[in-house]
Amino acid sequence: MLVDFSSKHDILIHHKDGSYTPMDEPYYEVTKLYEDTWQIMSSGDYHYLVVGDEFGIAIDTGYGAGNLREFLEELCGKPVPWVINTHHHFDHSANNCYFDKAFMGAEALDLVSVPYESFKGMDFFKDSYEKQVVTTGDIISVPGRELIIFRIGEHTEDGIAILDKKRRILFSGDEFMPNMKNYNGSVQAWKEKLDALIPYRNDFDTLCGGPEILPAEEFDIFYEAAKKILAGEISSEAVPKGGHPPGEQQSYNGHRVYDCQMPHIEDIPKGGFGDDGKEMFVYKGHVFRSVN
Repeated sequence: MLVDFSSKHDILIHHKDGSYTPMDEPYYEVTKLYEDTWQIMSSGDYHYLVVGDEFGIAIDTGYGAGNLREFLEELCGKPVPWVINTHHHFDHSANNCYFDKAFMGAEALDLVSVPYESFKGMDFFKDSYEKQVVTTGDIISVPGRELIIFRIGEHTEDGIAILDKKRRILFSGDEFMPNMKNYNGSVQAWKEKLDALIPYRNDFDTLCGGPEILPAEEFDIFYEAAKKILAGEISSEAVPKGGHPPGEQQSYNGHRVYDCQMPHIEDIPKGGFGDDGKEMFVYKGHVFRSVN
């Protein structure tokens, strides 16, 4: 079972290394973090592979062309039967169909692998694999490597983080963006979700997320900011009006172009992402903004 990208052949993907390939051509840029841990960019956000003594497990799946499971198994030399979705967004869950089982937050069950507008008409076999709900404190055991689940969803309600004590990594999806945070819910609720991670703060040095890899000190800044906002220790500022603009369609040699990580233009809401908010706070060079 292979997702058919042939209708997208005339669209190009612009990759991190500067190259262009047809959208229906499998393409992976890989960074080896440890002998048993990799960061992968196909298209969509960064996703990851962690490997234990007997098998590996994917963390998110991107939305690039090709049999991701087959590629990961060739990369690590072991079976990779499962995936954990940090959240349901399509750029993190499109390629779940290549795996036997996907672990996710309960709210994601009906939302994972649902195509964005730019993939309209394509079948991503969203009901072809087993879905298993996880919550805070659950342990997904990969022999030689235990992965601890935390429900910290704020970017999306179903969002989870995965703590890998062996490599001192917190896989964090899109919850920690570089230098900014849009609060979709309340600051109080976000702070309470992060509270669950505080007893484990000395167990991770790195945040491996969808946007990029960040030092764990970023977690500290996000947590400190939430506490200070709630305590009234940071003054709010006016939020710039206008939202995030939709952008323009890119082209190369007469072909439509999608950047491998930026949203496809068809998938951006009319008028942009609407990141106008009620109030904005700045702390240690980071912007924290309430958008609801």
